[in-house]
Amino acid sequence: MNSQNKKREFILSYLETQLNQVNLKTIRQLIEFGKNNDYSAPEILHELLKMDQKHEAILTVTLDVDFVDGVNLFNNHADRWLTPKGSKFLQALKVQESKSIHADLGQRTQHSSDTAYDGYLTQLIACKCKMQTETDKVTLQEFTIDLRHLLTDNKKLEEGALNKFEPFMERNYRDLSTPMTPILVELARRFLFKMTYDA
Repeated sequence: MNSQNKKREFILSYLETQLNQVNLKTIRQLIEFGKNNDYSAPEILHELLKMDQKHEAILTVTLDVDFVDGVNLFNNHADRWLTPKGSKFLQALKVQESKSIHADLGQRTQHSSDTAYDGYLTQLIACKCKMQTETDKVTLQEFTIDLRHLLTDNKKLEEGALNKFEPFMERNYRDLSTPMTPILVELARRFLFKMTYDA
């Protein structure tokens, strides 16, 4: 998956969870979480503008972005961010990413449309209802996206790659440990046993 699609998957996965929050506050939160993934505010705003109702119609909103005066958001009375076309696009990105998991791991044929870890990641995100605070709910979304990228990137895993989530995991380990187990086993397998990586 190319870097633009990864960025779009990050943006859309976050916005998909923000029902009845179609406002500038959500965009500000998205930009803050984007910084943790090395996405700058202009990068995120540029992608949002391209995907808005006036352009690609992936989002329900219309944006007017001025890097001097700021952002105007026209929510078009929507209660969700993604149009039906946007939801399909996000699912296509997830399938594309999970196919690359299959290719990297050699566990399935290239033509398989099954998703390798989507089930576990879906179970993980379903724990959102168990989170005590809105911050933890958003952090869980960000954590799931980072895990998806770790599973799909064919790069050497670095020690402490998920350090920023340690306080979150400490608080919520009991609720998250079951869906996390197969994901952690796979990441440990790669970290401990896999010898060759792409540079």
